[in-house]
Amino acid sequence: MLVPKLRKHVAPSARQLLHAIVVPRLLLAYFLVLVASTASTAVSWRIGLWDWDLLKDAVILTAAVVLPMTFRSLSFKSGGELTQKLARETLGLSAIFAFYLDVAPLPLVGELVLQPVATILLVLQAVARTEAKWLPTKRLCDWLLGLTGVFLITWSTITLISSPPDWSELLRSLLFSFWVPLSLLPFFYVFGFYGVTDTVRARFRALRKPFTPRLMLAFMMGTQLRLSLLAQFNGRYNNVADATGFRDGLGRMRDFRKDLKRRDQEESERVTTLERNTGLSGIDNDGRHLDRREFDITKKRLDWIWTCQHGQFDRQGGRYWDHLTDLIVDAERNGLPADHGFVVETAKAGQVWRAWRRTPGGAVLGTGGAESQSQYYFQGDEPPNGWPGDSPDWIDNARDHRPADWNKSDGTRL
Repeated sequence: MLVPKLRKHVAPSARQLLHAIVVPRLLLAYFLVLVASTASTAVSWRIGLWDWDLLKDAVILTAAVVLPMTFRSLSFKSGGELTQKLARETLGLSAIFAFYLDVAPLPLVGELVLQPVATILLVLQAVARTEAKWLPTKRLCDWLLGLTGVFLITWSTITLISSPPDWSELLRSLLFSFWVPLSLLPFFYVFGFYGVTDTVRARFRALRKPFTPRLMLAFMMGTQLRLSLLAQFNGRYNNVADATGFRDGLGRMRDFRKDLKRRDQEESERVTTLERNTGLSGIDNDGRHLDRREFDITKKRLDWIWTCQHGQFDRQGGRYWDHLTDLIVDAERNGLPADHGFVVETAKAGQVWRAWRRTPGGAVLGTGGAESQSQYYFQGDEPPNGWPGDSPDWIDNARDHRPADWNKSDGTRL
């Protein structure tokens, strides 16, 4: 901020940031976090875990742990997930490691040099992860950060040996850092539950069917105050807003829970069948392959290839492409190996195309096109020889039923 040229660029962004973080609803959230953290600290004082010497610890824990976890609680799908994440981050090796390094900080000059350098290395490391061509930069940052960690561990160890601290105070500080976030688990749960509930209310207001007080009570009772149920209340169940009253609302929420139970059972059966048929060759009585590993993601990526073929047709000079496969498949983001196995081919000067992949079970699924916006499907045990529109192995979606493997839903039932 002292350098005029830098200040000129930073100041506008800083104003926008300040404007974004001081909206009334966020101010209320900050106040609730402060109240909760203060209450936790007060209880720890009563049981002998805290005194005024640990005021700095209380402030840092509130800003660096309690506040972020409060807002992150909006994204958890169940109380169990929230509890596990909180326990892992509070009691995990990384938290203890950070505490150990904080016991013996560097001299002020050392910290003023280390903090900016470490920040730059972390930013470079994060950016370098996004492109394979920057892998050497990532490795260099990993190596330099590793050396920094070794240096800090050595520094802390030597400092603690040469100038032993008050071990009782050190232990109390450690226990206090565990106590505050763990004691606030109910607060995080309630905050997350309220946040997701407010999202549901906003959705119904957008549909011009706002909750009445009675319907809101029926909704809350229907979720049984369980975050795991509330997190699954998506647009599929918007009919709850049409309830005519409290009892009708309870009935619709009961149907919601029954539907979740049914979907859970169907998903369990799907996973069991998938595991039982792993390694089996052949097809069933309906003409569908038995081993259906990666059928869902294969069909989804093939459909996406079809979409991108027609989206890129004009950009590629009025012809279909066969050189964008890796980019379109995006294997890493979709949980596929780097050697994903998708093949895209063109013929007739780029006016006909086909794409296919052999699944882990040996089945081959494919899609392709000939005329504009046409979509053909393929199913077999070997890669296709013919082309869409010319070979009977390819089924025109506009004129016939899709092949059996394509007709079956292989996605999750949840």
